[in-house]
Amino acid sequence: MSTVDRSFIGAGSIHIQPYDQSAPLLPIGNVSEFTFSFEEDRKELKNYLGGGGNRNVISRVSGITASVVAHDFTASNISLALRGTVNQASTTAITDEPLVSHGVADELIPFKRLPDLNQSITVKDSLDTTLVAGDDYELTQSGIKVIDGGGIDNLGIKVSYTPLPANMVQALVESGREFVLFMEGLNDAQEGLPFNIRVHRVKFSPVQNLGFISDDFANIPLQLDVLSDPTITGQGLSPFMQLDLAQ
Repeated sequence: MSTVDRSFIGAGSIHIQPYDQSAPLLPIGNVSEFTFSFEEDRKELKNYLGGGGNRNVISRVSGITASVVAHDFTASNISLALRGTVNQASTTAITDEPLVSHGVADELIPFKRLPDLNQSITVKDSLDTTLVAGDDYELTQSGIKVIDGGGIDNLGIKVSYTPLPANMVQALVESGREFVLFMEGLNDAQEGLPFNIRVHRVKFSPVQNLGFISDDFANIPLQLDVLSDPTITGQGLSPFMQLDLAQ
């Protein structure tokens, strides 16, 4: 009897959704790694009658974890890594935003929002005198830089500008958010034969390392716990996950 080749090279798209389904199931983008790990609670009864070995063994799975290596630095992925929230910043023009200054050459004074450099930007000193770009300050992508000998002192400035559209991630303000994870996969070793993985309930942990300066493409190593879903009931049904493999 000949055997059937079932070699496997997995690829596909991973989606997540809040466990309460309050938002849609959305992809997290390019993922290079998706793995599960299982922890075992093992109890052994030694054979004391002679000859060694075990008289009996009980093995239970004590924990299930998974790791996802994402490569798209989206606000939603970063919020998962940092247990944060995502809010869309307002693009309404800001007038006379007060900022602290020290009047030191090369001092960077970032605005509270990312400025749209294609729109008008006005900088005033503490006496409401309009300062001049190129003489008093230099525009940067986040605000202004003080020019030596210019009119910026240590009494503060006021800026008027239009913010760029941006997402704001507030880190470490959420805990215990639970999600559903779904992988729409295919087996590259079997001409794209499809498979799905449904993980009914997961919780993400804060990342151990998240780099923002490197010589190579960065990634977001997401770690998550796979939890039992109490809504999954019935003989033979797993409360943890289900795999659907096309034949």
